[in-house]
Amino acid sequence: MSGEIVVVGVHHVVTTEFPFFFQRTIRLGLKFPATSLGILLLILGSLIGLRITSTRNFDQREGLVRSLAELADGFILIQSFQGDPRRPVPSLWNARLGVKPASELWRRQEGMLWWQAWSLDGEAYLIVPAHQISEEAQSPYSQRYGNLVVLGTDQLHREQLSQRIKAESSQAGLLIEGGLFASCLQSLVKEPSVYWTADALASISGSLAPLLQQGREGCMQLRLQGRSLQWNGVISQRPLRSNPAKADLTAWTTASVEVAPVDRSTLLHVEGTALRLILGTLLSRQIIQVPLEQNYGISKVLRSQISTSPFSLRLIARPEGFYRAGLQLQIPVSSDRTSWFKVLSAVSDKLKSRGYVSPPPSADQPVQNQALWFKEDDPKKTIVGGWRWLDVKDYSLLSIGFGIEPHGTGFIRHLSDAGGESLVVEADPSTLTSMNLLSGRWPRPMTKASTMTFHVRALETQRPSKDLWRMQGQLTLPQS
Repeated sequence: MSGEIVVVGVHHVVTTEFPFFFQRTIRLGLKFPATSLGILLLILGSLIGLRITSTRNFDQREGLVRSLAELADGFILIQSFQGDPRRPVPSLWNARLGVKPASELWRRQEGMLWWQAWSLDGEAYLIVPAHQISEEAQSPYSQRYGNLVVLGTDQLHREQLSQRIKAESSQAGLLIEGGLFASCLQSLVKEPSVYWTADALASISGSLAPLLQQGREGCMQLRLQGRSLQWNGVISQRPLRSNPAKADLTAWTTASVEVAPVDRSTLLHVEGTALRLILGTLLSRQIIQVPLEQNYGISKVLRSQISTSPFSLRLIARPEGFYRAGLQLQIPVSSDRTSWFKVLSAVSDKLKSRGYVSPPPSADQPVQNQALWFKEDDPKKTIVGGWRWLDVKDYSLLSIGFGIEPHGTGFIRHLSDAGGESLVVEADPSTLTSMNLLSGRWPRPMTKASTMTFHVRALETQRPSKDLWRMQGQLTLPQS
């Protein structure tokens, strides 16, 4: 009923009041033609001004996107930052522009976006919009590319960058309109974001790189909520530039990263719907496959079962013993255990030949259900690894320990309900760093973070791709 009243009321105003108002306006226009003409010109001018401003902003963004597309060939990582005149001038600005010019430009920037980019040799470049910086304020080592000005450290790096961009641009494919790379560039010119390549991942992650090949290239939006640095975007095993798939990088999903409570001694907790999400690259290498099959009898069929199996992995701090931390892994085994018994028997023979012994089985633990190992010359008989078979519901659970005793109860969760393949990670980066367990050149905010959580899941696109993933996560920054 109320909806009918509203409709009738609006109809009454349109059909009765508007003609009267229109007629009155015409009479006033005839009486005061100059005034009416001025009002009309003001209205038209405002509409035209809005149109011109909107078109100019669109053209400006498109120009920045095209310029970044050209520059991307010369860098392995590009990050956009939101300028804030209330905050101190970034050290990179002072280094590339000089203290006084940097301070003056920083004050009048009015919250503009700027970019920092890294080349393969580790050199950091400052990138600013060309319309924001005068030629007088630029350094002798700056170079303009379209709508952007790039500032390096010296003439040598300027020439090297120019050569890289020229060489790569001649080989690179055209910008795929509407593809992932185009979406990433749009994000970089609209809000704080980061884009990286396989070379950047290798440089940052160090010895962890083989475990991170799922995200060899990626593009993430970044935002700060209090002390929480959050990210959302897409990762891929192949270059984004060559991927025609579409994905909305500007939409933040509302789903939170749910991680089960863990003990304070847990430094890292990784759970996934398939073990190949972290070991796929290693298991696909012949140099790994051959010794697994020859020395331990892990055939191609068993490797396939292992790679597709759900898993839960924990890195546990050890206050004493031979190792500072131990790794616990749990894998459900729904099929016959016979193949596994053969593999574990081969592993036992290898351990015995290297001076490890296993305590005799207890009455409640048959020999095939458990095997724990310690060094033969260790008077304390500290357990440094082993495995246990656990019966959980309608399947068997293989619980393995590396450098630590395998866990006696199941801690694996089922992630299959999330829809598609997925990976959930929780870590304590600051403690890992202090224990020298986090190799690589990770950004300082990450190495100082007390907690980090993220969720990786298969990306739903208009053109499905097996190597595209949506990644969302956050880390807690230190108080300072």
